[in-house]
Amino acid sequence: MNKKSDRFVIYICILSLVLATVFFAAGDGGETVYAATGSAVVKAGTGNLRVRETPGGNVMKDSSGNTIYLTGGDKLDVTDTTNATWYKVQFTYKNEEYTGYVSSSYVTFSDTNASTEASSTGSSNNNTSDEEFEKKLKQQKFPESYKPYLRALHEKHPDWEFVAVQTGIAWSTVVSKEVNRTGQVKNLVYCASSNPHYGWRSTVVGYNWSTDTYSTFDGSTWYAASDDLVKYYLDPRTYLNEQNIFAFESLKYEEGVQNIQGVNAILKGSFMYDKVPTGSTKTYAEIIMAAAKAYGASPYHLAARMRLEMGTKGCAQALGTHSVYPGIYNYFNIGASDSASGHAVSNGLKWASTGTTYGRPWTTPEKAIMGGSQYLAAMYINKKQDTIYTQKFNVTNTSALFSHQYMSNVQCPAQESQTNYKAYAANGILDSTMVFSIPVYTGMPETAMTKPSDTGNSNNYLKTLSITGKTLTPSFSGDVTEYSLIVDGSVNSINVSATAVTTKSKVTGTGTITLKNGSNEIDVKVTAENGSVRTYKITVIKENKNENSTEEYETGITGGVTKSLKGDLNGDSKINALDIVVIQRVIVGLETVTDDLVAVGDINKDGKVNVLDIVAIQRHIVGLESIN
Repeated sequence: MNKKSDRFVIYICILSLVLATVFFAAGDGGETVYAATGSAVVKAGTGNLRVRETPGGNVMKDSSGNTIYLTGGDKLDVTDTTNATWYKVQFTYKNEEYTGYVSSSYVTFSDTNASTEASSTGSSNNNTSDEEFEKKLKQQKFPESYKPYLRALHEKHPDWEFVAVQTGIAWSTVVSKEVNRTGQVKNLVYCASSNPHYGWRSTVVGYNWSTDTYSTFDGSTWYAASDDLVKYYLDPRTYLNEQNIFAFESLKYEEGVQNIQGVNAILKGSFMYDKVPTGSTKTYAEIIMAAAKAYGASPYHLAARMRLEMGTKGCAQALGTHSVYPGIYNYFNIGASDSASGHAVSNGLKWASTGTTYGRPWTTPEKAIMGGSQYLAAMYINKKQDTIYTQKFNVTNTSALFSHQYMSNVQCPAQESQTNYKAYAANGILDSTMVFSIPVYTGMPETAMTKPSDTGNSNNYLKTLSITGKTLTPSFSGDVTEYSLIVDGSVNSINVSATAVTTKSKVTGTGTITLKNGSNEIDVKVTAENGSVRTYKITVIKENKNENSTEEYETGITGGVTKSLKGDLNGDSKINALDIVVIQRVIVGLETVTDDLVAVGDINKDGKVNVLDIVAIQRHIVGLESIN
């Protein structure tokens, strides 16, 4: 960022521009005068100029849904110049007529006089041309998928600088190191009972599908985040918008850029706003500014982190009212390690009450804020984890990659970045020169990750599945989805019953099912609250009532088995549900077990013909595993 002297020059330039605009707008007698309208062209050398639906609004798409890009020399009809920064224009693009808005700094009028007048009023608000900006993106090797977002930010804030941090880490690697696994729970998500966020919770760790219960990893409201939610917040493209880009802003102190007004803007609405904490003569904002200057940390980052950790009303570690550690403070929750029993707060206060480093013990709010700021600067900001993103996902501190991560809240970078954005907006310095360091991974997907839907419970398992008066093979288990049954020729129908694990799911395919001779496929489907479907398949074989046909069938089993393929127990040169019937007959004692039958039917080679071989045939039939 610019230093204080540079900031002063910027403010003088802005003031001059404002005065120039005022004198231009006021004609004789105070009448407002604007640039002429009429025929114009896009300035020569311009490339990839985007058209907006409204002044500074959404990028315009063509009839095929693709972004419209204009280039130097393209003809325009300027119909309204009331907004000196954004001209309303009409133009032809791919043989179709469109009306939208473009930045006036890229427009030159065909008529000489109009062009001169327009140039005196057009706000040249883009200090880096599109062409130069594109060169920078290319030089830094930003992926193509990043560029549309960066172009939009550049057009809105031309003084912002974007730096590609080439981590050299594969996307697949960083995902595998960050998603939750047994023994690797790094990312939690807050889910209150009033808003359970089932779609954001992991079903890989901490989840029991048979009871539809989730384990908590800190207190009663923090759950393991789902893989898709972790990927969404891990993807740098998630943050490439005006508010969340601040996840990549430097967390170092910048003299003349950050000030106490911005700190107060962040603290406003909280217990710290315009208040003097116990034992101090300074306000919270004054203490934060002192800590920022002393240790080289952004005061906006310190204020945002304190507000996020302590809440708007304050908690025991902010008020010194903890029952076990009264009079001890910890505004940054340093040392507050997660635990299922919820001892994170007391763990942090224990750390704050012991030791002598960082001004401990923290027996006053001022000691805790100063010492906590020193800790953050020394342990993170000065160790290449100098953005909110890299404090959450350590991909830059090579001495401790994927560990030494400050917070477990997977949404923290998004939440804190928005808080910082609001502070800059309230201070009126959003258009200042700012530098954002954006990680790049190799092998990234072409499109950005999408936030998983939060539309309800995802459990689509069955708790029970049965057929009245019959026994399924294998015995029912909710995580097994394929079953079989053999009935004699006199059975014309069966009654299928099933119940879901959770009442939030819906079950279809049950009730009375009419049978035909031979194979019958029955699908029992469980639709979860969020719409996901799990199908339980039952194959019912109804034997032919014709006695001669039965004899011929049985002859095929015993007479042809020696010439059959592995798994082809009935000798028809196929592996299908009829072979499952043979094994079922063996299990219930209706079929004699011979060496030949074992040779063909012992799929898993355990010397037996049993239900495990049925499973192997089922997997072969559905293409999950081939029988050799």
